[in-house]
Amino acid sequence: MINLIQYINILTRDGKSLLYRNYGSSDVDRDLLAGFLSAFSGFIKEISKSDIKSTATDEFKYFYTIIDEIIIVVCSDLSEDDAAVNSKITDIRVKFIEEYGEILKSGEWSGNRSLFAEFKREIDDFILGSIKVSIIGLGGVGKTTLLRLICGEDINLEYQPTIFVDITNYDGTEIGVDRSIMLWDFAGQSNFRSLWKSLLDKTDIVLLVLDSTFETLNPTKDIIHDILDKHYKDKLVIGIANKQDIPNRLTPQFCEKMLSEIVREPPIKVHGMIAINSDYRKMIHAILRDAINKISNTSEPN
Repeated sequence: MINLIQYINILTRDGKSLLYRNYGSSDVDRDLLAGFLSAFSGFIKEISKSDIKSTATDEFKYFYTIIDEIIIVVCSDLSEDDAAVNSKITDIRVKFIEEYGEILKSGEWSGNRSLFAEFKREIDDFILGSIKVSIIGLGGVGKTTLLRLICGEDINLEYQPTIFVDITNYDGTEIGVDRSIMLWDFAGQSNFRSLWKSLLDKTDIVLLVLDSTFETLNPTKDIIHDILDKHYKDKLVIGIANKQDIPNRLTPQFCEKMLSEIVREPPIKVHGMIAINSDYRKMIHAILRDAINKISNTSEPN
């Protein structure tokens, strides 16, 4: 993921940085930045609370707005769309006022910047967006059960096919991730699979589920060949060999070997799972945490 937003800084008019998030690859001298912003803050005293102004240098664009005595500054690449940046700043400003407006307006704030530390998660969600995890596979392999296991919800042992797609917002803090996660549970019936290509758009991680039987192994290989490799070759795909409690199950190692016949880089790692067993919840959380850490090198702020 390429971040066109380089950094965001929330600071006081006198240049004291309250909260700073760097999403770019280059290091920024924060003290120099704060001094620079403080120096030109006099020029933006006439900005109303609803205004967002911008200026540009040879390398970056700077967008800034005021909330009482607080300045929000966003630095972006020159190629970033102004309307998109303004929308993100507006969302951040509204949320910031909602959470801290009263304490700042009342004068009760003691000057302790740790008050704003928790807001970094809100900023990351606005700038980076939620992590999209798509759960795909044939019907009846346990995709919805796996989703419920991830979220800690009660498991329904009666098979109820998903219609089209179920989308669940999940707080990533439970698995040690500082961003929210959107879990997309795809319907596995054949009449819905033609829609998978479009539904996979903007996916970060794919959980490819099979039920550890020969009957689903070859069709799962077809999913890799016809959809994932053809249209989403750059996505991280993780195999889940579910129903490891059934008789004559295929081992995760065997499933991984069979799926590896389709050359893919990196190769698909397959994990054994019993999604109806809550004891496996820690395992699927660890799998997700590891996957998110792998993609975070290009999407997490410095």
